[in-house]
Amino acid sequence: MHIPIATPRPTSSQARLLLRCFGYLRPHWILTAGAYLTMLAIDALNMLNPQLLRWTIDKGILAGDFSLLGLASLALLGLVIIKGVLSYFQGCWTETASQNVAYDLRNELQRKITLLSFSFHDQAQAGDLLSRAIQDVERIRFLTGRATFRVIEGVVMMLATAGVMIVMNPRLALLAVLAIPLLAYQSLRFGRVFRPLSRMIQDQLAVLTTRVEQNLRGARVVKTFAQGDKEIERFEVENQHWFELASSSARLQAVHMPLLQWIANI
Repeated sequence: MHIPIATPRPTSSQARLLLRCFGYLRPHWILTAGAYLTMLAIDALNMLNPQLLRWTIDKGILAGDFSLLGLASLALLGLVIIKGVLSYFQGCWTETASQNVAYDLRNELQRKITLLSFSFHDQAQAGDLLSRAIQDVERIRFLTGRATFRVIEGVVMMLATAGVMIVMNPRLALLAVLAIPLLAYQSLRFGRVFRPLSRMIQDQLAVLTTRVEQNLRGARVVKTFAQGDKEIERFEVENQHWFELASSSARLQAVHMPLLQWIANI
């Protein structure tokens, strides 16, 4: 299936939209700050873990001082326990903050829809409003939660790892950094196709929701004029279109996500 490439929005418009989305985190800044502080602590422990293993091998096994193995084992166990506790609080705080964003958005959306004029409701499709209230809010919740969190975590780990490698072996670090431009290019290429496809899926889902809402609301009329089979056929056509879009999205992710992980692990 051919996937059209949509014309990207102006960068300034995208930036304003992102700032507006992240503005909903402002009332929950304590939870957000706690989540990101625990992320930094976990990243520090992840950087410390291989150094501890290196010290254990160099000072303990290679030097023949096996008395250090017990101490090193306890230290590694302590790191695992501390990281597990921090990961628990990080997950709780991240999810709680993003769920609060979704809660605030739903309330604001309900107030906005209630106050809109009669002319708006005469033209608006209930299915489209339902899709926005459910799917779009969920996307914003994911953006302000785990999505951005994972991106920042990956960038922090990449910079920290590059810094440690430069200190330990500058030549090896330079060789590893050469894969970063390829990773950035592949990520941008994936985003140029995936973003418009994701938008098409959301739009088609709104069409499906509208179709169901209209059939439920006009069920008596459909039965009176014996249009049941025709409405079923119309729904199947729209549903098949949504299925094809969703399948294209799944195939796209199945190809590009492992490729991105492979490039990142070079």
